[in-house]
Amino acid sequence: MIKFATVGAGWIVDAFLEAAKDADPDFVHAAVYSFRQEEGDAFAKKHGVDRVYTDLDELGKSDINAVYIANPNALHYPTAKKLLSYGKHILCEKTSVVTSAQLEELYRIADEKGVVFIEAIKSLYMPEAEIIKKAMAKLGHVHMAKFDFCRFSSKYPAFLNGERPNIFNPALAAGGLMDMGIYSVYPAVYFFGEPLEVKAQVNFMPTGADLAGTVLLGYPDTHVNICWSKGSTSHHDSIIQGDKGVLHMDTMEYFGNTYIEYTDGTREDIVCWDGSVKPMMYEARMLYQLASDRMKQESFYQESRARTRKVIRLMERIREDAGIRFADSCYDL
Repeated sequence: MIKFATVGAGWIVDAFLEAAKDADPDFVHAAVYSFRQEEGDAFAKKHGVDRVYTDLDELGKSDINAVYIANPNALHYPTAKKLLSYGKHILCEKTSVVTSAQLEELYRIADEKGVVFIEAIKSLYMPEAEIIKKAMAKLGHVHMAKFDFCRFSSKYPAFLNGERPNIFNPALAAGGLMDMGIYSVYPAVYFFGEPLEVKAQVNFMPTGADLAGTVLLGYPDTHVNICWSKGSTSHHDSIIQGDKGVLHMDTMEYFGNTYIEYTDGTREDIVCWDGSVKPMMYEARMLYQLASDRMKQESFYQESRARTRKVIRLMERIREDAGIRFADSCYDL
């Protein structure tokens, strides 16, 4: 049995726990961590859990095997660092860290303790990712891709009413790129690798966080255009364009229905998404498998680490070009 704890009490933790039920019967939610006892008690009761921690050291000393971290971005690194030092396997919500230096420190501690640190980006744990990557060979010469993920934030009305939600607070390493843009940055790296050029523009909020933006990634003979927003919902599909056809994806969140429209007008379905499997189930299952028997998934783990390194480097480049800056404490080691 692998007993895991959750850090955070937002909707994404609810979604993870619902998906984790299908991961494996021996993957058991056994504890909740929260800064506030009242919040922790309420969340634990909601999910039928008896143990609530408000001290990370106490959680670290417990018999919990793995932890899913989904607190604000700026807290990911110190939370993961502490729990890794106690030998806990970690699945951390995207964007897991602010800097490459932080990522390397977490990998160092994980290796030292014989545990794993992985970033939660649900689309790339799903089998659909590899299916789509293989289908790209049918497109001929790929010269352009457009990845769009724009979704109106449930927290945006609160901001308009004068509040300061965490997701729009740069002191917490938050904003549109870190929350929404990364859903497209990961597939860009997965499908095309690291770009040679990065050109980014964003719309800043009065808080200093980016609300929306675009980035053009330049490759030797391909351009990838990424668009994100937390102030509007676009409902646009994302596409990869080749001289033999165009591949359409419903959403960058988990790809959804995917098909190729060929230049002769014919269509081929690549992925037919019926929603029968919860997208986060695959990352929950991977955490369970890595915590149970890492060697069976060692190849995936090393590939994941290499990809995350590239993504975090690219996120740094995008923020630098766009002028996105967080509080100094967000860069601490």
